Amino acid sequence: MASNSESQPSSMWTSERWQRVDQLLQSALEREPGQRAAFLREVCAGDEALLREVESLLSSHEQAGDFLERPTVKVALDRFAVKSAGLLVGQRIGPYELLSLLGTGGMGEVYRATDTRLKRFVAIKFLSADYSLDEKRLHYFEREARLASALNHPSIVTIYDIGRSDFGPYIAMELVDGKTVRDILTDGPLPLKRVLQLTAQLADGLAKAHAAGIFHRDLKPENLMITRDGLVKILDFGLAKLVPTPFPEDATQATTMDTLRSKPGAILGTIGYMSPEQARGLPADFRSDQFSVGSILYEMVTGKRAFQRATSVETLSAIIRDEPEPVATLNPNLPVNVRWIIERCLAKTVEERYGSTLDLARDLQNLRDHLSGAGSWDASSTSAAPSLRTSRRFRVFVAAALATLVLAVAISMILRRDSSSVPTFHAISFGHGHIAGARFAADGQSVIYGANWAGQAPQLYSTQPGTPGSRSLGVSNAGIWSVSPSGEMAIAYPCTLNWGNCIGTLALVPPTGGAPREVLENVTDADWAPDGKTLVVSQFAGGKTRIVQIPGEKVLYETNGWISRLRVSPKGDQIAFQEHPILGDISGSVNVLDLTGKKKVLLSGWKAVEGLAWSPSSDQV
Repeated sequence: MASNSESQPSSMWTSERWQRVDQLLQSALEREPGQRAAFLREVCAGDEALLREVESLLSSHEQAGDFLERPTVKVALDRFAVKSAGLLVGQRIGPYELLSLLGTGGMGEVYRATDTRLKRFVAIKFLSADYSLDEKRLHYFEREARLASALNHPSIVTIYDIGRSDFGPYIAMELVDGKTVRDILTDGPLPLKRVLQLTAQLADGLAKAHAAGIFHRDLKPENLMITRDGLVKILDFGLAKLVPTPFPEDATQATTMDTLRSKPGAILGTIGYMSPEQARGLPADFRSDQFSVGSILYEMVTGKRAFQRATSVETLSAIIRDEPEPVATLNPNLPVNVRWIIERCLAKTVEERYGSTLDLARDLQNLRDHLSGAGSWDASSTSAAPSLRTSRRFRVFVAAALATLVLAVAISMILRRDSSSVPTFHAISFGHGHIAGARFAADGQSVIYGANWAGQAPQLYSTQPGTPGSRSLGVSNAGIWSVSPSGEMAIAYPCTLNWGNCIGTLALVPPTGGAPREVLENVTDADWAPDGKTLVVSQFAGGKTRIVQIPGEKVLYETNGWISRLRVSPKGDQIAFQEHPILGDISGSVNVLDLTGKKKVLLSGWKAVEGLAWSPSSDQV
């Protein structure tokens, strides 16, 4: 709503121009309905804007019905001719005195005004003539505005009032002094720290609205403002479904404000930022907003729109069918965690996106708090990283569980020198949620695990067999990787889940407790050596994943893929790990590495590989 972020009114729509519109409308009304379209095409030849405006008013007139309940087309034309000339400056609309014209848009015009009752500046948005002539749209518009006004969140522009005046319906809202995201993107990609700061606020605001059952459905850089204090403000909340401008068959992506018709079975949203379900004209819910967030986040980190083609039709087709150019290609230094969030938001099917926008907000907040100061994280590879797909995870989950069992038996047969008894299993924790990992504590009896129980933030817990319940260790947003013989914990802080495994920054927690001490970023797994002083970690660096000993950062092995389930043998002379040649894919091999860097492949070619552990004698995996 700031003056430096609104389009200036076009000189095209002068009083004389509106008189011409009125004349053509009256002439068209004097003709038979079947002759009107041809007449307008002839008299408006070469002036598409004029033709669209007259056709819009003609359509409103033909659908108006009872004129006793709404203004006539002539009266509406007179009113909006005044507004389009910007002549409302100095007028008083109820308690609001209009001071200056901020700009124009698809919905109408926006004025800077003073609330004479509360002595504050506000923004007044008037709706265009089309909407004033459609009582059904007005009622729907007022309902949405009242819902949005009930939201109380710092990232959502506050709606103060809604009403009707002699110059049409209007909304009084918070006046935001700042720039749109579109403005700040003109110089190219944004620094990672700023991206995380902005998108975490955006997702948090959306989560608040989605919890109240309100979906934006038209998120785009133009609808997001950044105040001088760095706060995100979401504009036009709940109004997107009221923007039915004609579909621009030959428009290019330069026309970012082109918003499509909003009626059952028709397309709703802004070209380039709408979701696949919107592009198909299907119903859209909160996950459609997540797709738009993914498109905006993609543009913030790459400086390029996720879906940009020569025409609007081609762009819609790309949104439905094509994957955007891999982020790793455009920004190789972007952390894998951020890339995976973008890919999840840009999933083609809604089931593959976040089940709750609050989860999306938490992921972005965790990265903002623990990763934004990390500098660059070069997690690229020479080949484009394929998109992670939640549905694929579910499809292979059962296979992964079976593969784990088969692998345990098969590898035991390969390495076994002595027979051993079959392990038995006993449940020691109960709850609804996800457990990201578990390790025996130094006493060999207690178990430390990371869990995200339903209704609670993810954190670390401790429990013992035969003891009811679990005790929180007071470390939130973390996952457990390993516990040293002295009880020092190596944790993922924060924990971002990838195929059920935690990845993130390696942090250490003393045996006596205390705040985690961050040690190394971009880690996918870690395990203590038996001496309790050496850690073996797998880390993204330089476009590869490497196995490193710390302290000292001795590199033992590197791969273009990714590594999980890193386990040091009880003797400390071998390291078992799972290698996945394709980023984001769970298929791969089981390997053993000695301390000289010599690798032995135990099993390969598996579609799903999950879970590794050594026997106490180091002769079985």
